[in-house]
Amino acid sequence: MKKYFLVIVATAIIAGGCSSTFLVSKDGKGYFFGSKSEAIYRMLCESGDLSKVLADTNLPKEMKDDLYRYNCSSERSGEKVKQIFASMNHDQRKDIRNAFKNNGYDVNYLPC
Repeated sequence: MKKYFLVIVATAIIAGGCSSTFLVSKDGKGYFFGSKSEAIYRMLCESGDLSKVLADTNLPKEMKDDLYRYNCSSERSGEKVKQIFASMNHDQRKDIRNAFKNNGYDVNYLPC
């Protein structure tokens, strides 16, 4: 049964155009980074976690500021977050994923 669930999830991600960000999850709840949902806003922004995550990266200050702005301000934009993530090199992408892990998040793990 679990095998079929994983196949369905993988198919959904591929069919959805392979989201250009990554899945972050904590406490049994997972969302794509850059999603405009209120739930991820509460999880990352109201908690202050995104500030902590970004502080743990070596990303350029402007990129950190933009990621925070487009996730946590009145200028929230999933498309802008995806554009920033797409502009990152491999090491920067790895850096932000590791920063999430270091702050208690699972990355690319779908909680059941």
